[in-house]
Amino acid sequence: MTLKPGFFFPLLRKYVKSENLNLLEDWKLKEDEEVIREYWISKPFLKVVITFNKNSSEKVYVAIEPMLVEEEVKLLDEIYKDMEDILLLKDLSVSVETKAEILVRTYKEIVDEYGVKISEKLNTKFMYYLFRDFLGIGVIEPIMDDPYIEDIHCDGYDIPVYVYHKEFGNIKTYLKFDQESLDRYVQALVQICDKHISHGNPIVDATLPDGSRLQATYGRDITPRGSSFTIRKFSEDPLTPVDLLRLGTYTAEQLAYFWMAIESKLSMLIIGETASGKTTTLNSLLMFVPPEAKIVSIEDTREIALMHENWVAEVTRQAVGEEEKEIDMYDLLKTSLRQRPDYIVVGEVRGKEAQTLFQAMSTGHAAYATLHAGDIQQAIYRLENEPLNVPRSMIQFLDIILVQIQWTKGGVKKRRARGVYEVLGIDPTDKNLLINEVYIWDPYSDTYILTGVIKKLEKIAMINGEELEDTMRELKKREAFINKLNEIGIRNYRDVTKMIHAYYRNPDVEIDEIIEDTLEKISKEEKSEVEIYSRYS
Repeated sequence: MTLKPGFFFPLLRKYVKSENLNLLEDWKLKEDEEVIREYWISKPFLKVVITFNKNSSEKVYVAIEPMLVEEEVKLLDEIYKDMEDILLLKDLSVSVETKAEILVRTYKEIVDEYGVKISEKLNTKFMYYLFRDFLGIGVIEPIMDDPYIEDIHCDGYDIPVYVYHKEFGNIKTYLKFDQESLDRYVQALVQICDKHISHGNPIVDATLPDGSRLQATYGRDITPRGSSFTIRKFSEDPLTPVDLLRLGTYTAEQLAYFWMAIESKLSMLIIGETASGKTTTLNSLLMFVPPEAKIVSIEDTREIALMHENWVAEVTRQAVGEEEKEIDMYDLLKTSLRQRPDYIVVGEVRGKEAQTLFQAMSTGHAAYATLHAGDIQQAIYRLENEPLNVPRSMIQFLDIILVQIQWTKGGVKKRRARGVYEVLGIDPTDKNLLINEVYIWDPYSDTYILTGVIKKLEKIAMINGEELEDTMRELKKREAFINKLNEIGIRNYRDVTKMIHAYYRNPDVEIDEIIEDTLEKISKEEKSEVEIYSRYS
């Protein structure tokens, strides 16, 4: 089961009375600092403050938790030690709710044995840390619970942990680990993922219970500054095509074009440098897949999140011990072709699986993937050379290439598409790929320019057995549909997917009627869910 960030707060509230408590009153701002941003994660337990140091001109990220004095810390440490001894003997392969019950019962039994009187406020603080450390992932949990954080980076011993904040970019945090603490914490993180890390196996890629991506190293052998970990957070509410429009990454016309291309099973490659938003865009565009189509996705770690029933999500596996066989992307891709998928999705192409993927394209499968490359020339060079080795004769079966970049304006990082290109085949004279540049992005005006004719619309018209004029009218209708969803604020990925599916099932109905009917169905479903929750909560 995938656990949402902050999942334990509702559970915690069942066992404590926290409404009128001020648990963070002891936190004080330093004299040379000022607060430039603050927000609650879960009141009254956890609050985030971004501070600015007037002397060093540095921003610091601080997650404020309930504060304990030295005597209280010592008491909590003793409780922890006794609880760990008891919990080791219990079967914890149960639901999170049952784990919480066992945790609270064990805690109360130990406190009763101590014969210590604990105030309601201190008891609430203790319970917060118990839930954080025994149900969550410990000291990093508060940062994981912040929806503004995308990545967490710990680079070694006694080095401040850094985060990537959606508003402030890379920023130093209040947190750092000494050698013993970091080694122990890295081992604990990896164990949570049911894997093992040691001096003999010092590098691990894994997935945390909430779906976030973990990369960890152990000791100084391969990372001289000490053990390290990087967490790329899994988005519980992934961006949608409407978000891409709202954020300026693509226009409604471009999104309508991608929609028609995906419906017609035209293959697509999204390229860009690190952190350019390739996987985010891939995930968003896959919401355009027809509702009954079969999708198979293949990744090293789970990042694709779809509200699609006919979808098989496959993940690679590292071999642990001699008895286990390593399952790589090439193995999964070969297997996926036997499942008769309509759409094959590869999280990132980086090895010999590229040849199989392009072979699938050449046999009529719709294939979608991302690739690390700065521009279209780099992408073609990477595809044709080691270790991908895709023949040019097969690259021609790729239909559309999107080139994404990360762009900074006014100190704010944004994602833009540098260009959208169509692959039209191979020139018979010089054997070069024929590339049609459809859209280019002007960084000075931050606008997109249609540079020529969209040739693939002719292919889409032929696939649908219609005139090009009919295809153009449908493009404009879908553009208006996406703009309308943006105007009325439909952006949740579940709601956007339902709207797209409703459009597929009612192609001849006016868009206002489709949206109105779907909104009514969504409202009824939400009301039903509330009634069921009230009945059983």
